[in-house]
Amino acid sequence: MSAALADPEPELGQPNPAPRWRKVTVILNSQSGTIAGLGPEKVSERLKSLLQEAGLEADVHCVPGNEINATLESARAGDSDAVIIGGGDGTVAAAAGIFSGSDKPLGILPLGTFNLAARDVGMPLDWEAAAAALLTAPVAETDLLDVGGKPALCVLVLGFYPALQMGQPEYHGNWLVKAWRTAKMAVRSAAVFPPLSLTVSGNGTHSQYRSRIALLANNDYEDLFGLIPRRKTLSAGYFTLYISTHRTRLGMLKSFLAWTVGRWKQDRELKVVQATEIEIRVPRRKRLPVMRDGELEKTPMPLRVTLLPKALLVLAPRLAEEKAGTLALESRL
Repeated sequence: MSAALADPEPELGQPNPAPRWRKVTVILNSQSGTIAGLGPEKVSERLKSLLQEAGLEADVHCVPGNEINATLESARAGDSDAVIIGGGDGTVAAAAGIFSGSDKPLGILPLGTFNLAARDVGMPLDWEAAAAALLTAPVAETDLLDVGGKPALCVLVLGFYPALQMGQPEYHGNWLVKAWRTAKMAVRSAAVFPPLSLTVSGNGTHSQYRSRIALLANNDYEDLFGLIPRRKTLSAGYFTLYISTHRTRLGMLKSFLAWTVGRWKQDRELKVVQATEIEIRVPRRKRLPVMRDGELEKTPMPLRVTLLPKALLVLAPRLAEEKAGTLALESRL
């Protein structure tokens, strides 16, 4: 870790009662939906004010998407104690790839639509509350995915959804609206979309599936009520591939309802594969549409995914919440 911490470094995963950093660099994607809607200058000035009021030296950069990587590289080589990234999940994934192996922890501001990465580390979804939470958040080690040479922090999706989304205008509005649109698309279109013949190789085995949609999650998901999943842990040491083998709209609808009430893992038509390295092949396909942490792209086949265990340091308020819950439980025993 950086030598310029405001206080002695605590054990990994232990919360601090006061701000830990003297200097932070903040990088905001000016093209993310939330920032574009509120106004880049307004968000930048408010964020800088919040951090300075907490006694931190804050260097805030609000740049377009095509300048994000260069700005992140500069921040990694700079003298800040921590770096905060603000944007959608694609922006966060880019930051995760650049800071993989760095001793500088990465903070996440939820300024996208679904904000999966922010949810995983336990950030409040209000960006100002999230900025306050980052001041005392514990440092956690999190696994990272290498997806054909590109980083992914949360999830990879292949099948009908990324294929249908290709060429459609990107939606940056409310996450509930986008989730509802996604659900309607699944029920309406998935059953008639041509299934993919997937060959999945890993752990010394080769398995074949016919699927219209498959989802690969970093680690595993909790059985929770709601539309947006959250990882069980940040460093399980494996990833999970969920493969839908549903053939009808009714099957898809039942699966969606099971998802929302936290019972989807009991779905017999959902195949689950856990591994640390796999290769996915699709016959007669040289490239396949995928969604990698919210970013649509066509990736070359075969697709190789490798887990990078504990490759990234992140600021994770959920560790403080989990510790408080454990202490409360122990006090009642």
